[in-house]
Amino acid sequence: MQRRTPHLGRMEDSVKHSAVEPVRKSLSLFFPAMASPDRDIEGLLQEGNIFYQAVDILPYLQTALFDEKVIEVELNNEARVYFSRIHDDLPDPIPTDIGGETVMMEPEYTTGDYLKSMTHIISLPLEPGIGNLNIRGTNHILLRVFTSSYAVELGTFFQDLAQVRELPVLRLAFPVIGRVVRGAREFRAKVPKKMDLEILVMGKRKRESVRAKIVDISVSGLSFSIKKQQQECFLVNETRTFEFIQDGMMVVRLNGNIRHLSKIRGKKGTEYICGVKFDLVTRALSEKIGTIVAAVQRAHLKELSDKSLASGLNLIA
Repeated sequence: MQRRTPHLGRMEDSVKHSAVEPVRKSLSLFFPAMASPDRDIEGLLQEGNIFYQAVDILPYLQTALFDEKVIEVELNNEARVYFSRIHDDLPDPIPTDIGGETVMMEPEYTTGDYLKSMTHIISLPLEPGIGNLNIRGTNHILLRVFTSSYAVELGTFFQDLAQVRELPVLRLAFPVIGRVVRGAREFRAKVPKKMDLEILVMGKRKRESVRAKIVDISVSGLSFSIKKQQQECFLVNETRTFEFIQDGMMVVRLNGNIRHLSKIRGKKGTEYICGVKFDLVTRALSEKIGTIVAAVQRAHLKELSDKSLASGLNLIA
């Protein structure tokens, strides 16, 4: 898998003047601070920080789908953020006559094929759930997808409520514009599913200890998944003690502060996520966490590389 420098080499040396005004119009809707009359739109396009061609937007959506990335969703430039994931648009099974009996057969379809048409995208319902009501009256929608070193914001529109094999989903237009936002958040490494790394949250307030799968980790915090009934085991802003369990062994113990309890839709239903900020009291502790983050990042890059080879797509780390 190749590391991707956003869109460098994709743009011609000069951008046709005819593209400038449509791009400025999209900027005024999704990124109004960038749409002033004196703004050098051609310069922004040539730098690769703004892009509008569907082929440049496509790899980010493919990566979000294959890597099951959590995406942030903003409606009508409002400050409130909702969460979702890109979902596949699987065609329905085909009734097929086999030996006089009708059998439902899977059509020929490869994961993510619908994105290649560059006509629409499918997302899971938003969390918090009120977003699914509010989205119907939106003029425009901003999707924020995170890579290892920057965020990409994509401007789109709501089309319809839909179903994919009886699963309620949201149908959105294929994004019309995007921009790269560097330093949008601290670097986080996603923990691959095959990596044996868990967190043990020591019990408190007469609650038992909770062992959970880590979702992602940075040098200053992490998030981990819990069951619905385990939400009552945690309080926002309380301090807890955590042990990292790797390959069945405890590798480091530290304290941290519970920063948030959130939920998000996944393929198998609603997931519950707990966010933690570490209390790194010594340099040695910081270095140990840094070593874990580096190992997670290497494993994630390997996982994406394998997915890239299997799918033939240029997935973005």
